[in-house]
Parts: sequence; C-alpha cells; structure tokens
Amino acid sequence: MIRVARRLLLLPIAFLLIADISAQVDFCAVGDVLLDRGVRKVIEQNDVNYPFEDIDEIINKNDLALFNLECPLSHAEDGFPINKRYSFRADPEYAKGLKFAGFNIATIANNHTIDYGKSGFLKTMEVLEEHSIYSIGGGEDQNLAFQPLLVEKKGEAFAFFGHLEFLLEGTTFNKDQPYPAFGQIDRLCSDIQKLNSHIDHIIVTFHWGQENVAIPTKRQISYAHKVIDAGADLVIGHHPHILQSIATYKNKLILYSLGNFVFDNSDKLQKQSVIFRCQFENGKLVNPELVPVYINNCRPELASSQNTREIFEHLNRVSQPFQTTLSLNDSIIKINYNVEYPIRELNASGRNFYIFKKKIVTYNALNEATEYYLPDDNYILNDADIFVQEGIAYLYSIVKNTINDKSRIAVFPFLMERNEFLKPSLDVHDHYNPWKIKVFDVDNDNNPEVVVGVNKSTRYFENEENRIFVFNTEKDYFYAKWFGSKIGNPVIDFKVSQKSNQLVILEQPKAQKKNIVVSYKWNGFGFDHDKILYEMDEGSDLKLQFHLSDFTFESGF
Repeated sequence: MIRVARRLLLLPIAFLLIADISAQVDFCAVGDVLLDRGVRKVIEQNDVNYPFEDIDEIINKNDLALFNLECPLSHAEDGFPINKRYSFRADPEYAKGLKFAGFNIATIANNHTIDYGKSGFLKTMEVLEEHSIYSIGGGEDQNLAFQPLLVEKKGEAFAFFGHLEFLLEGTTFNKDQPYPAFGQIDRLCSDIQKLNSHIDHIIVTFHWGQENVAIPTKRQISYAHKVIDAGADLVIGHHPHILQSIATYKNKLILYSLGNFVFDNSDKLQKQSVIFRCQFENGKLVNPELVPVYINNCRPELASSQNTREIFEHLNRVSQPFQTTLSLNDSIIKINYNVEYPIRELNASGRNFYIFKKKIVTYNALNEATEYYLPDDNYILNDADIFVQEGIAYLYSIVKNTINDKSRIAVFPFLMERNEFLKPSLDVHDHYNPWKIKVFDVDNDNNPEVVVGVNKSTRYFENEENRIFVFNTEKDYFYAKWFGSKIGNPVIDFKVSQKSNQLVILEQPKAQKKNIVVSYKWNGFGFDHDKILYEMDEGSDLKLQFHLSDFTFESGF
C-alpha cells in the first residue's frame, strides 16, 4: 500500500512509501510531454496510449519514472486560458496514456501547466494523483510548491524537487496563490541542505535555459552547481526542446536538457531525444545511460542506427566542454561516470567537506579543492561529524585499521582562513571499537560533545555489545563524559536531536521479538530514560525506517 505523510521536523513534505526489499532501484527520466495541439490530433485519430506504444516497455521496467508535463490536464470548464502566445490544455482522460506508459512522477514546474489558470493548474495535480502519478514543483502556494516528494523504494530514500527558473508569460506571481515553485534558489538550496543527512538520493529538476540552444546558460550552470553544493545528487533539466550538454560537477551528474519526448515540433534537433536511465543501490547512482529515441508523428520511437549515431555525436559534441565523455555501445549511449562516492557529506560555516575512505576533500568559495589523504595506507575512514570553534573546523572521525580490523577515533583540524589541514590526532585507545560518531551539545553549554556508538562492555553490563558513549571536547582533545551505564539493551542505531535535546536509540531487547525506539534526556550527569516512542518490526530496511521515523504517516491521498 502507498502511504503519504507530512514531515514535521524540518518542513512539510509529501512522502510516498513503496514497500519492497530488493537491492537495486531502476530509475528513468524523459523530457517534455505535450498532449495538446498536434499531439491531441494524433490521440484523437488513434487513442490515448498511441504516443507511448513504442516505448512503454522500457518505461515500465523502472521503479521510478519521471517526465515533464508540458500542459495542464483539465476540462474546458475547469478554468480559463491565460493570455499568451502558446496556451495548451489536454483532456484529463489523456492521463491514462501516461499511466499506460509507466510514469509515476511528473514535474509540473514549467511554463505551460498553468496555461488554463490557477484552477486548471490545481485540477492537473488532482488528475495526476487519481492516476497514481505524483507531482513535484507545484502547489496551492509556494510553501506547498517547494515541498519535495519523498520516496522510499527497496531500502533507498529519495527526495524529488521541481523548480522553475523564470516568471511565466501572462501571469502575476503571488506566493500565496497556486503556481509552480519559482525563483528563490537560496530557499531551494536551504531545503536541500535540511534533507541531505536524511536522504540517500536528492534529485532536482529545473525548467530553465533558452529554447533551441544546445549549450546551457551561465544561470543554468550556476543553479546546477548551487543545488549540488547544497547536497543534490542528480540534476535534470527541461524547456530548451532539444538535447543539451551532459556534465559532472563534484562527482554529481547534470543533464541540462532531455529535450522533447512527446511533442509536435518539426525541426530535426527537436525530434532527437533520449530516455535517461540508471540504477540506485547502496546510496550510489550507477550505470547511467541514454536510450536514443526519435519523435515520429508526435510520439517517441526507438531511434534507427543512423539517428542513434546522430544523437550520440550531438551529445558528445556539446558535452565535451564539460569534461564529460560518452560512448556508443550498440544502440545505447553510455555516460562514462566512474566516480568515488563520499561516505559522508558535512557542512560547517557554509563550507562542504566530503569524507571518502582514504581522503577528505573541501572546496573554497572559488571551487578550488583542498584534499587531505590519510598518512597511513593501512587506515580508512568509516564515519565523521564536524563542528567549528575559533575559525577551525574539527572533523571528529572514525578510522579503521585494515590490518587488525580495529577502529579508533581521530580528529582532523582544518584552518578555515588559510584553507589548510592541520596535524591530526589519533586516540590511543583501540578497545572502544567505535562504529558511529555524532556531534551533539548534550548539555546546551555551547561547547559540543561527541556521541559515539561503541562495541564494548559497560560498568553494569559485561557483555561486549553496541553501546553509547559520550565524550567532552576541547577543540581536538576529547575525554570521557558518560559511558552509557543506563542503557542495558543492545543498540542497533542512534540519532540525536539538538532541538529537543534528545538522544534517540533503536534498541533490541533480549526478551522481545520487536525492536524499540527509546528517547533519553540529559540530566546533568548522564542520559536518563525518557520514554519508549514506538516499536519496530525486524526488516532489511530497519535502519532506514529508523532514520525516517521523524515522518508521521497518514492514510492515502
């Protein structure tokens, strides 16, 4: 069953839960879908499925399939056309074709979904929902329009944002009225930052750029880089009506425009298109590729060998300036995308730090990278968190010795003003066996502590099991504050909430089959049991469900 929720901790967000336990999520995205004008004619001559009959098998193989809806779905009596040169409207029953094709996510942040006024815009959202297609980038006001769609599929958590670059022709913008998510790039980046540590994959779609221009504008490039700096993992663009450059930035993929998909344009470049597809697994985007298609009689068809070659050559040519290489393998265009993923992305004082197994990378305001490699090849980084004091960022980390399999706490100081890593320090104790570390000001004295998940015995519990320890910090020096004596159950995972000053632990009682989520509050000397928040059943995605437990679920739409 699909369930929808509103997230209360950070901002209201629509949440779609798709239950499954497989490991790999198949994703695809396409360009502009118009269901009016010339496309309306071919639908009336055939049926609502006609535009998709050559590609529906490809789309339906994916767990998540996204497209840009380039027109409202409403009856004539649902609104009034706005005064503009091109004003579109498709009949609501045409949504059956979208469902037949296999789409389940539509971005409505564009220059045509409001062509039939604000009531037609809201009707479009209603029609999409009736066909189990979830819209992004639009709402009854800007607060709702900026809500991302959150999806949990096969143990991977996704956030989808839709955003419009420019003010729409023939409209008056009012933040309290129905409209696509418009402008306010800093707001979008802020919302992304709030979600970054909770979500595996953040996907941002933009309606932007110039029509029929194959190279992105400076603003497109700037916006793409800004959202990636904020935490976005994949950027997908629409509006130019032709295929634009493909780029990578800080190991993240940018598809500046996917061109048309179902459309009645007649120019050859406007008829060249692709289906972008990839897989998501273990927090990573893998196997990105493009299926070339050519639009014939308004509908996309698998491209001939000649059209495939021309699409490949066009994309290769416009992508080379962005240091992106493509290869043609039979009838599939491979995006050469072999990147190392960070194990953690941290932000301190507006600066991002990327934690990899063997190095730490940070960028200054000019996007110049500073890299620090671990001095001992026998060690790898497993986790990290950060705080800043007196102009120095302290990265409290867990490093593991790959020879003896023992882990320790290490601190890597970074002098912000000089853009320089200072001498690190390594804890002499190798018997804590730390597995997770979080910065948390437990006593609200503005001097942060670090909460560490360890694997050892405590004063009252002799068995070596997962426990929680707390350490005081003085810059890069730390010492014991509390050794988890009140927590008797083995710990599966934990998280901290500075706002409520709570330590929340996922525990595994030995005498019960169900796991429990318990909150603890600081009493001045240690953490006291506060209350059992809820129970959780066993499952392969247990930790994911725990980290998404700040969402309160309602029944379906």
